Amino acid sequence: MPRLFTGLEIPAEIGQTLSDLRGGLPGARWIDPENYHVTLRFIGDIDGISANEIASMLFRVNRKPFEVAVQGLSSFGGKKPRAVVANIAPSRPLIELQAELERRGSCCFPRAPRPAADPMWSRTPMH
Repeated sequence: MPRLFTGLEIPAEIGQTLSDLRGGLPGARWIDPENYHVTLRFIGDIDGISANEIASMLFRVNRKPFEVAVQGLSSFGGKKPRAVVANIAPSRPLIELQAELERRGSCCFPRAPRPAADPMWSRTPMH
């Protein structure tokens, strides 16, 4: 089963800037900057049919480009962090996009594992 999320690509120059901040974590294995993204909604493990329904729904989302601002770094995973994240400043276009995805996805997204307003960050997982 694929593990899905909705997200935004980060421009290459921003990914490179964020990757320049890596380091100082013994044993960390960093992912490549081209895999950095802004997570809008974690969906989870989904069967192939549901994944196709979600992909079809996402193709109908059409938004004008907007700016996203990084507002600091943090991590998640408790005492053994498994990801470093660049926190994203909430903005009207970002919140509206996330709300549209929730509305459109209500037919095929499983229940959100956390509140919809929570997952607005750029994940930089450590492997």
